[in-house]
Amino acid sequence: MFKQASRRTQGTWFAVSLALVTVLGPAGTDMYLASLPDIAVEFSATAAQTHMSLTMYLMAMGAGQLVFGPITDAYGRRRPLLTGIVLFLLASVASSLSADIEQLLAARLAQGLGAALVLVVALSVVRDVAEGDRAARLFALLMTIEGLAPVLAPTVGGFVDVHFGWRAVLLVLAGLSLVVLINSVFCLPETLTMERRIPLRPATVVAAYRRIAADRAFLLPALALSAVFFALFAYIAGAPFVYQGIYGLDAGSFGTVFGLTGLAVIVGAALSARLVSRHGAGRLALTGSLLLALGGAVALIAAAAGAGLAGVVAGMAISLVGVGLAEATLMALVMGSQHTALGATAALLGAFQLMISSIATPLAGAQAEAGPLPWLVFLLVSSLVSAGLVALATRGPAATVTELGGH
Repeated sequence: MFKQASRRTQGTWFAVSLALVTVLGPAGTDMYLASLPDIAVEFSATAAQTHMSLTMYLMAMGAGQLVFGPITDAYGRRRPLLTGIVLFLLASVASSLSADIEQLLAARLAQGLGAALVLVVALSVVRDVAEGDRAARLFALLMTIEGLAPVLAPTVGGFVDVHFGWRAVLLVLAGLSLVVLINSVFCLPETLTMERRIPLRPATVVAAYRRIAADRAFLLPALALSAVFFALFAYIAGAPFVYQGIYGLDAGSFGTVFGLTGLAVIVGAALSARLVSRHGAGRLALTGSLLLALGGAVALIAAAAGAGLAGVVAGMAISLVGVGLAEATLMALVMGSQHTALGATAALLGAFQLMISSIATPLAGAQAEAGPLPWLVFLLVSSLVSAGLVALATRGPAATVTELGGH
């Protein structure tokens, strides 16, 4: 079985299929961003309450991975993957049928758990089939294709919201997950052999998490990646209210502007794939974090100078190139730090980055309601903190792809 799976995991379509799986998580946030103001109006909810639908989703993705990671190490990758996609699909339908904000929050919680299971499997599969240079390039490819989510999802979501309403947006998510499910059934084989599986015992799980979390090679880049995600989600959470509420974009125009800005993430991830062998993961991660902070400064200066939406969007584009560079390389460093319990490693990373990121959404939402300048100050401070953590994680000789996969 493993020899067959190994041959099937060498092709381009395997990588593309794996990347399609990773699209579900970000699509669950990006596709309905333009609908947040409409949801608030329909349910007579405050912006903070509406943002909780995003926060609950992110927290479920983070906390859920801690539970699901060891399960995938014990029972393999394929069955948990298909289960997670089905759960995401059903929760998407339930979200579209919500009668009040409380039902929406519960459905989004379930949707986040499905995304958690899917993401744990995707990261683990990369390290099941590759390490070193190939793993770094495969992570970069996943991030490149995953980067299509912030480009296409808001545009599609904005169009659907304008013409069919916010509930239809969630039904589109259900349709996307159905496509991913069918493709995964036929194109993603089992990648974890029986001899590499770890029995599911509470003491074993706790010991694995304790060992991984205490490993500096894991902990520092994991915290740095979490800080980058914090800054990214501070942008995601505040953009609908600033772009639509302050600068007057409608849902369709917001989706287009937000999506086009998201192309920068793809550019950064593509550059990472091309340059990582030459410059090393650590150096590219640091460069990405500095671009993230630079873009935040450009956007803040532009807004303060009265340059309007164009100046803010230009700054955010610079920042998102930095996110693309830093995300793929930091992820490769984190996952390359371990050779066993890869599901638990992916779970701990996901819990770090998503639970920390979820804190950004209500904070950024509150700043965005106060106006573009407080929001952009918050973004800049978040970016500077992330740059400092990336510098700490990559201090000393720059991490190279030959160091991925560690000790």
